[in-house]
Amino acid sequence: MPRAGIRHAAEEGKSYLLPSFSRLVLITVIGLMLAAVYFFGVRKDMSDFGVCYKAGQRVIAGETLYRASDGHLQFKYSPPSAIFFAPLSLLPYGPAKLVWYILEFVCLAGIFVLSARIFGIEKKMAAALFAWTFLVLLKFLAREIELGQVNLFILFLLTLMLNFLIKERETGAGLSWGISLFFKPYVLIFLPYLVFKKRLKAAAFGLGLFGVGLAVPAFFYGFQGNLAVLKEWPATLSLSTPRLLGVYDNASLSGFLLKTFTGMPSSMLTGTLVLSVLIIAAVMLEMMKRGRSGPAPEIPEALEGAFLLVLIPFLSPLGWYYNYLYSWLAVMLIIRFFRKLPTAWKIIQVINFAVIGSSLVEIWGWTLFRFYTQHSLVVVNYLIVLVTLFYFRAKRIA
Repeated sequence: MPRAGIRHAAEEGKSYLLPSFSRLVLITVIGLMLAAVYFFGVRKDMSDFGVCYKAGQRVIAGETLYRASDGHLQFKYSPPSAIFFAPLSLLPYGPAKLVWYILEFVCLAGIFVLSARIFGIEKKMAAALFAWTFLVLLKFLAREIELGQVNLFILFLLTLMLNFLIKERETGAGLSWGISLFFKPYVLIFLPYLVFKKRLKAAAFGLGLFGVGLAVPAFFYGFQGNLAVLKEWPATLSLSTPRLLGVYDNASLSGFLLKTFTGMPSSMLTGTLVLSVLIIAAVMLEMMKRGRSGPAPEIPEALEGAFLLVLIPFLSPLGWYYNYLYSWLAVMLIIRFFRKLPTAWKIIQVINFAVIGSSLVEIWGWTLFRFYTQHSLVVVNYLIVLVTLFYFRAKRIA
């Protein structure tokens, strides 16, 4: 779709949320359902939010953030990210959880509106695409919210970044990306992309914001204290990551290789992982080259961004199952252009999405579910997703 069409769709996007009696009833019903889900289920957990809440308290008090005594629930984000949670930590824990729960759904609504604008989705198609995408990823979304994780917030920031890139507003794109860096270093996957696309201003603003942000905790710790905390951050990651690579819930490519090919020598596993990364990088470069030449799509950033977002949990050393929530744009894009797939691949893709969405112990039973999870077979599901996205670019569909 031409850029003018995207802008027109973006203006139309404002009408998605126009009030009407039917929408008011629907919003009320959804609100009551979400309230019930929170009060009878979610508020009993949100353990990951509890880690961030405690970090907010510690940074205000000038205490160290990274403590081995915290065990599995150890804070692993950067020191500046703790400041983000500091205002919430001023509230009692119960109300703070409720606020974060509401903010997660605000981020989800923002992702929906922004993704509709990025893909230039017409108003009449938006609700259906959202519903199908929601169903495919509901498992990941539910776990994300149950834990009180930050991935919805980061996905919102990265979707906002793509929206800014499409509109050629590099400052906004860089700042959105820079904020996400404080939480998840693996969003650095967008740095070579920004450089290759010659979006150097966006890259500079993002890295600049990150650099400045690293100095902000000095307000609580002092200069020397901040340096000490900054040193503790990578040390914590380096100590905790290796022992978690082969755990049950690690669904990254490295976890898949480590758990599926248990008898393979470590050197061969490492070589296979490196080779896989190089192949994926070559595929990404080819997609970007095709997006810049010939009868390429007018908005190549949409598909490329969706591809990179899938790679976040795929290539991260620790990609938990719910991290595949980052595939939101990829799933929506595939559903958007599903009719343009060959018949055989349509069948494969339907089965693939059905497996992703239904992979619950309540549906599959313990034996099949344990086998699927223990071997990180979701990696195979998302290899199919990545191949589908490459097909769209190869055929100049998106």
